[in-house]
Amino acid sequence: MDTAHPLTDPERQFLGCLMWLSADQARRLLTGMRAADLADPMATFVLQLAIELVADGHPPAPVALFVHAVRTGRATGEHRQHRLGGWLRETYSDVTPALAGWLKTVVLENAWRRALTAHAQRLIQAAESSPAEIVRDLADDTTAEELWTRYRDTLGESAGIPRLDSLRGKAA
Repeated sequence: MDTAHPLTDPERQFLGCLMWLSADQARRLLTGMRAADLADPMATFVLQLAIELVADGHPPAPVALFVHAVRTGRATGEHRQHRLGGWLRETYSDVTPALAGWLKTVVLENAWRRALTAHAQRLIQAAESSPAEIVRDLADDTTAEELWTRYRDTLGESAGIPRLDSLRGKAA
């Protein structure tokens, strides 16, 4: 069950922005992104669909995402199709596509923080009762480091998609 409203959920806002982009713009925005970077299962599902569409040279418009899900057998049945269609509609509306680059950074930072928290929890559990060799192996978590690198890369990105800091002087 979705608890965050689409207007305040960075993952949904990111995906909403993505749906407004051409295939080339979306390809640049998706550089360094993985579906697993998102926490919400529906958002993860939609991002995977978008990655596949963009890889085939198609823009990730809502109708294209919906048709791709149906054609690939991942949105079977009236209930699933209705739910996906409603989710795409809500996510597509009320976004500011110019914030896509900044939202990517927010999404990756959140993914890094989740990975770091999960790693810390595993370390705490292992440190209490596991053999030292297991704790040592757990200390070398490459997932959090890899996410940190992708997050940091987005801070200096200029993939042709405006970032929030480039819009500040234009809003007044």
